[in-house]
Amino acid sequence: MLERLILTLIGIVAVWLVYRGLSSYLLARHTGRALSLDGFRLGRPAILYFTAPGCGPCETIQRPALVELEALSNGRVQIIEIDATQQPRLADAWGVLTVPTTFIIDARGQPRGVNHGVARVKKLASQLATVGELNLPGLDPSHIPESK
Repeated sequence: MLERLILTLIGIVAVWLVYRGLSSYLLARHTGRALSLDGFRLGRPAILYFTAPGCGPCETIQRPALVELEALSNGRVQIIEIDATQQPRLADAWGVLTVPTTFIIDARGQPRGVNHGVARVKKLASQLATVGELNLPGLDPSHIPESK
């Protein structure tokens, strides 16, 4: 019984390490690519958002969270939306396996974080703060309610 528990814990840790390593690899692989995205402007942080038609979580959770984040930041965070079905090569190049997927891009154009699946306002604001891009009025993650 104890052996099964230990093996299960080892498996969970191994999967977590692979996930973290894959995320780091994807971010390192995309360094500088944000500079070639249509609509990206240097000097402002951005969130690159991959979506697809018919994606329920994209429409009901992720897009409203991004709209709210943009409003809280007074438009100082760029939101770049990409339809993965219309631009499959771009989605493949960024390693998008599921939608929604969001990338945090700093003001210098460097990808600094990735979220596979839904990321709420508080998480996105926290990630922007972590990469030093949260000097934006109204976007302090400690003042955003937990449900967002």
